[in-house]
Amino acid sequence: MRNLFRSLSANCRGAFQGETHWDCEGGLRARELSARSWWFIRTRWIAAGLSAVGSLWAILPSWRQGSALVIDFRYFLAVSILLTVSNLIYTRVARRISPDPVRQAGVCRVLKFQVLTDFAILSVLTYGLGGIETPIMILFLPHIILATLFFSRLHSFLMTWVGILFAALPMILEYTGVVPTLSIFLDIHKETRVSSDPVITTGFVLGITGAFLICWYLVSEITSSLRLRERELEDAYARLKLLDTEKSQVTLRATHELKAPFAAIKSYVFTLRDGYCGDLPEQALKVVERIGDRCDLLTAKVSDIIHLSNLRTEQPEKVRMQETDLARIVAGEVDEARLLGKSRGLTVHYRPGEGLCSVLGSTEDLGTMVGNLLRNAVNYSRDGGEVEVGLLCREGRIALRIEDHGIGIPEEHLPRIFDEHFRSTNAIRHNPNSSGMGLALVREIVRLHEGDIRVSSRLGAGTEVTVTLSCASQQLPKGDDHGEDSHY
Repeated sequence: MRNLFRSLSANCRGAFQGETHWDCEGGLRARELSARSWWFIRTRWIAAGLSAVGSLWAILPSWRQGSALVIDFRYFLAVSILLTVSNLIYTRVARRISPDPVRQAGVCRVLKFQVLTDFAILSVLTYGLGGIETPIMILFLPHIILATLFFSRLHSFLMTWVGILFAALPMILEYTGVVPTLSIFLDIHKETRVSSDPVITTGFVLGITGAFLICWYLVSEITSSLRLRERELEDAYARLKLLDTEKSQVTLRATHELKAPFAAIKSYVFTLRDGYCGDLPEQALKVVERIGDRCDLLTAKVSDIIHLSNLRTEQPEKVRMQETDLARIVAGEVDEARLLGKSRGLTVHYRPGEGLCSVLGSTEDLGTMVGNLLRNAVNYSRDGGEVEVGLLCREGRIALRIEDHGIGIPEEHLPRIFDEHFRSTNAIRHNPNSSGMGLALVREIVRLHEGDIRVSSRLGAGTEVTVTLSCASQQLPKGDDHGEDSHY
């Protein structure tokens, strides 16, 4: 009890001194609050149904024969009606409150009114079932636990006292004679043995007060510890994101500084190759050409690193999107892939989707995404092989599927294929000149377009990549989706 009062006094001091709490107004995220509010509403529909069943059961005369219980069905019926009416109101209010931080206080108020309404309804049910004669009062405890999870420690403490008041109210009103004493047992004279005895009434009130406060204290201690750990993890995550941003900025500056020297080296290589400094021996000319090829490879890698760094600093809500015909982009990149694979006898089959295949996106980034995937499919196919490309537009979703029958990817390497610079050993043997940045770029572009990418592969049998995006007509403004599963 000493720890209990210490905890209470600490919370009160923090509240009056302006201490920030992990309460409903600032601790829980808006979407999490909205989800809990809807879960609470669904649970109360179940309770309303059970109360209706209880009223029907109490009406039936068959159970009365040989029973020593007398239960008035009207209390069950009243509870069912109250739950139904209040839940209809809360459902309408919850639908009008969007789960964004601006409306977070509104969600909190809805949750508080739901808990208070349930306390009042449980008080009616407790009185109708004889008060201390039945264990129905236990149902107050889950609401106290929920209040502790929803609100700050101080707010949940106050809600606990409200619960104590409603739980003890039937017994107090019976003892003071405000309401008639109600008993569900025929052979026990509750009025003379219980309700008229001040010791029993006082002991009952003190008992539920102690039990409810102990329950609040234990749950609040656990939730406070968990919220503290969560805050520490969020702070650590924020620091890691800051470090990652700083690392990306350093990389971006370094790669920008490398472009000029590579361009100068390449110009000197062209000068030597084209004979402006005199004729070169054949062996020296081959070395110069290899230097030029390496400069081209490194320049492309630097450009990819810069592009990837730029993509990683972008957020989906800040990217300027426009309605883009994905089928037209894919058709253009397929033509490029056919030219790339023509010398090796590769065939690229393209099946465009039926109907409109428009998405909200960046034409340049989507072209980069499709081009990188097609070049991978061509580069890692065997000579004379086939690459299949298809678009499927259905139910507001567009799925781009690219399948090759090439060297495939080892199963143990699949989780790492989207890491920059990573390349499997068989990929290095087959195509040693790749930068290893293509799939990392693809993943960031898919993220910015809030899509989904899946890769399946078998070593020696080929690889299939599927990118799923939302149609332009189906994409909602930011903040309007409620967390439904968006996978195709």
